[in-house]
Amino acid sequence: MKRKILNLSSSPKSGDLQKVILLVILCFALVIGSVSVTDAQRHEGRGGGHRDPAWHYSRMPARGAFINRLPYASSRINYGGNYYHFNNGLFYRPSRGGFVVAAPPLGLRIGILPRGFLSFTIGGLPYYYYCGTYYIHRGGEYEVVAPPLGAVVESLPPGYDKLTIRGETYYIADGVQYRPILRNGEIWYEVTKSPNR
Repeated sequence: MKRKILNLSSSPKSGDLQKVILLVILCFALVIGSVSVTDAQRHEGRGGGHRDPAWHYSRMPARGAFINRLPYASSRINYGGNYYHFNNGLFYRPSRGGFVVAAPPLGLRIGILPRGFLSFTIGGLPYYYYCGTYYIHRGGEYEVVAPPLGAVVESLPPGYDKLTIRGETYYIADGVQYRPILRNGEIWYEVTKSPNR
């Protein structure tokens, strides 16, 4: 036996009912859409607090920070006639009787990646990331390269800048522009502009 649960076209007011249903569906879609954008720009971290984009590297000094002494066991690298010191994923340059945390130049190579690096593949090429620096494996070493467009990382280096363009939030770190995206319910950051350093 067939039953008609609701016949929208049989009553004179069915057009009004259809409009109300359509309006409810549109409102629901707008709410869902705005929630996903809001979630991608404001992440409620564990414990209900806001998670800073530099959460993973928050105990590290920002680029440009001055320190009096190098961390223990820093290695010295000569690149292009300039000396850099490397320790635990950070690069330092001599400055005013001390050292400044610096972005490494493209092409500089290190022998071992820092502990806690992130690896990913873009265009079939494996990349490695740590605290704002991107590497590829070349000749038995890890070479600093420009961030590839579309790379997605879970945390930015400290000292980033926040930028709003047409209501959208972006972050700038070492001249690289990132936009927040949702990945498995977590906020990650995608490279949208990658100028050479």
